Amino acid sequence: MAFNPDLNMTYSQEQQGNVLIFRLEGSLMGDTTQQQFKETLLRLLEAGQKNFILDMSAVRNVNSSGLGSLITLFSRTRSAGGEFILASLPANVRNLLHITRLDTVFTIKESVAEALQSFQ
Repeated sequence: MAFNPDLNMTYSQEQQGNVLIFRLEGSLMGDTTQQQFKETLLRLLEAGQKNFILDMSAVRNVNSSGLGSLITLFSRTRSAGGEFILASLPANVRNLLHITRLDTVFTIKESVAEALQSFQ
């Protein structure tokens, strides 16, 4: 299957002090890359990395599978005593979190910079 930027996701990561920032791009729709991202974050959590920021500014769509992954990552990070922050949400993603009432569960910040300040 060819890469379709509307259905697939890519990600990169950047360490800032004790915080790992994941920059997500595309769609959280349960594709192979989303699964790899989830497994990568869980491995890092097991290795002792506790604080994560997800920069979602370039995320176009999220479906129930994507929400499920975010919930899993959030709860596992919190259980390990860490912090999991969603940052720079596009309007459609913010709306989806509001409709599903997950905006009352997740820590959401307007920007990555604001999220980083939470760890100061």
